[in-house]
Amino acid sequence: MTGPMGYFRSAEMSPEQFIELVHANWKKRLQTTSIYTLQQHSEQVKRCIEIALSCVDADRHKRPSIGAIINMLNETEGNKPGSVQMVIKNNKMAPLLEHKKKVMLQLACSDYTGDWPGLDLVAVLDISFGMFSPKMEKVQTALRFIMRKLSPIDRISIITFSGFVRELCSLRQMTAASQLDLDELIESLGDTHVHVYSESNIENALLVGVKVLAERKVSSGRVVAIMLMSASPSSWVGECSWTNVPVYTFGYGTNVSPRVLNSIAIASIGGMFSHVQDTDSGDLTIAFSQCLAGLLTISVQDLELMVAAVGGGSVIVNVTAGSYRRKHDASGLVTISFGDLYRREVRNVIVELHLPATVSERDADILKVSYSYTSSSSAGSLQFVAPPETLTVWRANMDELPLPMELHMEEVRLLMARTMMWPVVEDELKSQNMLKAIQSMLEDVELGDPLLRIEMLELMELCKTEETCMEHCRAYAYAYSSESSHYRQRFTMRGRNMEMLRLFATPRMDMYLEQAKKFHDDPTTPLPSADDDLEEEIGAHPIHVASREEEIKRLSLDVEDPTTMDAEDPTIPLSSHSREASSRRNANFFNMFTRRPFFR
Repeated sequence: MTGPMGYFRSAEMSPEQFIELVHANWKKRLQTTSIYTLQQHSEQVKRCIEIALSCVDADRHKRPSIGAIINMLNETEGNKPGSVQMVIKNNKMAPLLEHKKKVMLQLACSDYTGDWPGLDLVAVLDISFGMFSPKMEKVQTALRFIMRKLSPIDRISIITFSGFVRELCSLRQMTAASQLDLDELIESLGDTHVHVYSESNIENALLVGVKVLAERKVSSGRVVAIMLMSASPSSWVGECSWTNVPVYTFGYGTNVSPRVLNSIAIASIGGMFSHVQDTDSGDLTIAFSQCLAGLLTISVQDLELMVAAVGGGSVIVNVTAGSYRRKHDASGLVTISFGDLYRREVRNVIVELHLPATVSERDADILKVSYSYTSSSSAGSLQFVAPPETLTVWRANMDELPLPMELHMEEVRLLMARTMMWPVVEDELKSQNMLKAIQSMLEDVELGDPLLRIEMLELMELCKTEETCMEHCRAYAYAYSSESSHYRQRFTMRGRNMEMLRLFATPRMDMYLEQAKKFHDDPTTPLPSADDDLEEEIGAHPIHVASREEEIKRLSLDVEDPTTMDAEDPTIPLSSHSREASSRRNANFFNMFTRRPFFR
């Protein structure tokens, strides 16, 4: 740790002085060699020194076991940039009799990262007949907010649609010069909206957006997203070609098709539907800001969870993971694909198992779990595959235990989400039935997240009578946006009470909420940069400058075409790279699960 030159001097030091000396020496070494932040790695070095000193304590009873050492080392990895930790919530005992057992797996993204990957964002905007002047001005303000928050490692493309589709600009790197050009482009939107009614060509607009992303020369290690804003009725039937691109849809006003917009979002990986009211409170700017706050804090991509039953010990009956994609193979392995994860986001998955009867008390392996993800930053991407973990319970002569409280409250949340969809799955609105069901659930909700209670009370208000339910389809839009939020476990706008109903909101979203409100009131107000936001959020500013500059240079490889184009029927080649990579990973996971002996 010290090197030969410092050994004799350190021999006379106290343990505290020794730690500080070696820590300072290593900080100098890490200053030039660390690919991540100096602060993160130097803290790991300091922890290793402390562990080493405890191993040579004069009192052998104070020396840690190897198991304790491994736990301490794992703790140093817990807050590394773009890391995911898994926690299992279940009863560790089970009856001898045949029964069903539920287990909750919780995947949480770390709350610390000093860097993030660049964003390639495509804004797809409705300029049809309903976008008269006041509405268009609000769209312009919302777009300007996005422009002010993007950094030089980010790019944006703008596409408009009504009866036809137009690509106003290809992906543009967010430099000072391009921001001026884009400001002029946004200003011109007020002169381009359609003055006669025509059905929105929403499907072709999405295809053009996918084409923009598919034709990038620089694509590896970057975040992609499409933000689709619609303010008019639309129809969409058929196959979608944007399944590997997250599509965030925004229904602006009351004259929209929430079912269509929600279907588009769910068809994509990780997409969300938000219902945005047309008010003078800056709702659209706030809705865009909440989406952007998530996209700028993505540090984990391609997150997948793999679960498999243990032969003879259990059978998987059901896996509840909202609207995320699930794949079952012939071996019984279930894979759930979550896509991107924002910093401090959590994903809960409930696995229901059938346990056969057993004669004697014993330990029983019932579930094998692993997960994988890509940790991304402007410095590059690293793939991580967690070692498979086996869940074991003690089978004993006992009655079945009640569910752990966290698992119980998760089931209550999911039940509430299903109940909220009654207005849109029934032929007629059954307001009174919904009211009774919601009221019967309020007692359970009081034990858990108070935001669930707020959401229920709002829906009760909307469903008091059939007239209030039908008025401008507000109940439909509210229900679909709530479904999107609960089934994706991610924040979305529901059209009202945006400041109180912050279910699944992240700290960056809360920060951008305040910034968006001020920007709506005065768009000339300077906004903090994304680096400033990070400094405020985590109390430090450990940006990896060298990797940021390297990413900016890499973006110069993409030649921008500033010309516009009309697209009546675009044909878009789709890459199968993502699907092939996923298949290779699943094959590896299957080998890991079936290999014997099974060690961590």
